[in-house]
Amino acid sequence: MTSKDSISFCPNIIIIDLDGTLIKFQIDYLNARKDALLLIKKYSFLRNMKFTLNDSIFFMDREIKKFLVENELSENIYKEIHDKLVSILERYEMDSAKRAKLLPSVKETLAQIKDMRWNLILFTANGENAMNTIVNKTGIKDFFNVMISRGDSMEVKPHPHHIKSAISTMGPSPKVIIVVGDSVADMESGKHIGAITVGVTSGLGSPQQLAKVNVDYLIGSIAELPCLLRHMHGDIDCQ
Repeated sequence: MTSKDSISFCPNIIIIDLDGTLIKFQIDYLNARKDALLLIKKYSFLRNMKFTLNDSIFFMDREIKKFLVENELSENIYKEIHDKLVSILERYEMDSAKRAKLLPSVKETLAQIKDMRWNLILFTANGENAMNTIVNKTGIKDFFNVMISRGDSMEVKPHPHHIKSAISTMGPSPKVIIVVGDSVADMESGKHIGAITVGVTSGLGSPQQLAKVNVDYLIGSIAELPCLLRHMHGDIDCQ
């Protein structure tokens, strides 16, 4: 575990990512993007949009919407393409959700954090069906006060809308928030709302990638989080 500074106060909300942080990341996003690109090629008026496998389906959807608005094309056309892109996403998400497995010590860790009286928000770019399948299959649903999927929106993390929708569910603005996740998008989301960011190197992001976005703390797995929380209070030295 690495950190920048010790913190002398207690945040009251922890927002935790799902894939790569609590469960093994195994969505076949490359083939999902291939299917999305094949779909887009069927629309001749989109031929000048140069998407690649490096572009997320969320990005493709937003750019297509922008293009159609700028060219005053029918909103029904966007809805047709959007619905098909969502269908591709959901197919791959559900395939992954059915095979979901918790990373080591996740249940024990979440139980410790709840015993420390933290409010927990699950925060994922997965759709509602995939999220619910995962938390029910793995038995972690009851640890969370609130669970936030992408819903009907393609404005997912690191878009500010996604994380702001998460904290808005908790009523009055919390004094301090911690965001925990394995990706650069998770950390950028936290920065959008001035949260304390904790990068977890068990998933997508390498320590080097997470460090580039100036995370406040780096830990090797979610199992190290309770120790980090105590360290923030100055209770023990976890380094």
